Amino acid sequence: MKAIIKPSEAKGRIIAPPSKSFAHRIMICAALSDGTSEISNLSKSQDLLATTDCICALGANIKEHGDTLKITGRKMNGEKNAVFPCRESGSTLRFLIPIACALYDSSVFEGSERLLERGISVYEDIFKDCGIEISKTKNSITFCGRLLPKEYTVLGNVSSQFISGLLFALPLLDGDSKITVIPPVESKPYIDITLYVLEKFGIKIEKCGENSYFIRGNQKYQPQNMAVTGDWSNSAVFFVLNALGGNIEIEGLSEDSLQGDKIITEYIRELKKENPVIDISSCPDL
Repeated sequence: MKAIIKPSEAKGRIIAPPSKSFAHRIMICAALSDGTSEISNLSKSQDLLATTDCICALGANIKEHGDTLKITGRKMNGEKNAVFPCRESGSTLRFLIPIACALYDSSVFEGSERLLERGISVYEDIFKDCGIEISKTKNSITFCGRLLPKEYTVLGNVSSQFISGLLFALPLLDGDSKITVIPPVESKPYIDITLYVLEKFGIKIEKCGENSYFIRGNQKYQPQNMAVTGDWSNSAVFFVLNALGGNIEIEGLSEDSLQGDKIITEYIRELKKENPVIDISSCPDL
């Protein structure tokens, strides 16, 4: 029989695991940089291993030292195509597709049947005007054609990963671009995280309205040394246990974090009121 532990019996101290949301973005920016970045406090989740495989396919060089990676950015060798093994990581797939279409004439994304069933309809719609041809099998998606500098309009009620993917790729193009996100914009904190990491790596994105972004072309990613911050999403369960009577000390989280899920502490206070109403559209992981 399984032991049943009451919330009031939950005691101890935990260190928040590294934020995958930050880790994916930092690793990708490091791979696009001209030089070597040192990224510390990384975990070895399957999603991050997929991102590691894909940035190696992109041409980055990686050296591992414990929880730290030294990532030397890709070198342009005139290659025309590449293959990206995404395993089952949706974020890896959605982040890398526009980057590959910015850098290669053709690219193939491989992954589990389950991953590819989740779809990339947003990219299928907005890539039409670029002349990018897309073909699929059960375990791969092939893109033929290049991403163009232009204005892109994206619905805000889709995954923010599609918007982040464009934000990574468009600075690499020869001309200027613009992204307009049609409200309501869900998961906006994740877009803010992308903008924050891009700025750290020297990429300038100009807001030209509440949900519009102007992206200059011909920008260069600059290498950075960064530590991945603690993850509020995975730590939320411990805040809930404490609210139910537990006594767990949670370390490694930043109160200034851009992660939307840090609102868990405010939501717990709201839930103690009569007839609480909680809006989790900006933090679906909660």
